[in-house]
Amino acid sequence: MKKVIKSLYAAVLLLVVATSCSEDLTSLNTNPKAYQSGSVPAEPFFSNATRNLTDAVVYGFTFKLMAQQFAETTYFSTTAYNLVDVGSGFWVSMFRDVLLDYKEAKKIITNSPSLYPAVDQNKMAIIEILEVYAYANMVNIYGNIPYSGAASSSLKSEALNSDNLTPAYDDAAAIYDDLFTRLDKAVSLLNTGADSFGTADLIYGGKVASWIKFANSLKLRMAMTLADVNPSKSKTLAEAAVTAGVFTSSSDNAKLTYLGTTPNTNPIWVGLIQSSREDYVASNTMMDMLKASNDPRIPLYYTKDNAGGYSGGIYGRSNAYITYSKAGAAMTATTTPGILLSYDEIAFYEAEAAARGYSVGGTAESFYNAGVTASILYWGGTADAAATYLKEPTVAYATAIGSTPLQKIARQKYIALFNRGLEAWTEYRRFDFPTFNAPPIPQGDFPVRFTYPNAEQNANIANYTTAASAIGGDKLTTKVFWDTK
Repeated sequence: MKKVIKSLYAAVLLLVVATSCSEDLTSLNTNPKAYQSGSVPAEPFFSNATRNLTDAVVYGFTFKLMAQQFAETTYFSTTAYNLVDVGSGFWVSMFRDVLLDYKEAKKIITNSPSLYPAVDQNKMAIIEILEVYAYANMVNIYGNIPYSGAASSSLKSEALNSDNLTPAYDDAAAIYDDLFTRLDKAVSLLNTGADSFGTADLIYGGKVASWIKFANSLKLRMAMTLADVNPSKSKTLAEAAVTAGVFTSSSDNAKLTYLGTTPNTNPIWVGLIQSSREDYVASNTMMDMLKASNDPRIPLYYTKDNAGGYSGGIYGRSNAYITYSKAGAAMTATTTPGILLSYDEIAFYEAEAAARGYSVGGTAESFYNAGVTASILYWGGTADAAATYLKEPTVAYATAIGSTPLQKIARQKYIALFNRGLEAWTEYRRFDFPTFNAPPIPQGDFPVRFTYPNAEQNANIANYTTAASAIGGDKLTTKVFWDTK
């Protein structure tokens, strides 16, 4: 019996050895249950990336705090400017949750083309436009960054290469130039006579014409961001964008409408209402500004305070949650849309362009009035309320608060960008207006950029060091290339 068992053991051992010798041992590193590229259609990747992009831009409460739309309660380190590894969350979200999924969607469309080349071409162009949107935000936040998808061979294009875990950083201004090239090419490829993503498109439901308007409007935004650092380029690009056709009403807004049931609800509802967090109240910066002009958006932006009125907590210190106004229902509802780009924002860009002498088909005052009105209507106000508000001496363009036309526009644009913390912070950095409050006991200087993630310092030290040196130091006070004031 023992001999039989030994014989069987020897046979099994020989089989194992033979099998082991004939197989590639590296296959042991492959998880057979993991996603294999190409096994899923492009649509889920596109939808998921767009949802993650919108979530990051919409929820990002640090941006809302930097824009002084809200103050803090128990913990107030952020508004006192004690910011540690502040850039990590958005960085990871963009590279891992957004750009990698867009890249995979492109790969699937390329490797598994459909029977309709024009549809595939539209899909690729729409993805390209949203990649430009994401990278433009990254540059505005950090400055020089690792970059992928460049049209220019002089850029390194390594950020999304899984075989390169230590990508180099590209120059922020050069990235911006390349983004304009990519955006123009994407628009030229869009075909309104063909379909695109259909219902997988969470922004426009597959309407190609809407994506053309979005791309032109994004181009206008990016062009105006360059207004101080490169006025001639800004003028040329802005005029071209307006001529090509930008947003003309709030029906053009690029928005993702959330659902009334989890897990697809407004992330602000999740973060504030569902979780019952009591971390934020209205900021006295925004509230005092609204009150100074009898703004009809006060009850649309915020709730009543404990005394039945409206008040903001002191920015940069601890505030009692029960005492002050909080985020209003229009902001915290389960289905409140996430906005990537809006008509009122575009109208203010056009007002700025006109004030700078660009030819954009209207006057600074007419675009200014359109932006104010569109904002009030979007938040639930009435046309009569907007008309009355525009007659307020502190609001009417001729007499509005601000010593220059650009300051007048900047103030009203800041108010209109409520709940759009990233853009409100960006616009404040461009204009240095309206006046923000300083924390009572600041623990740092006002941040004009986010620092690179600590992980980059640990895992990509050589390229991180080069990038930090190139921008003048990886500090919160180092200005990005377009911030010249």
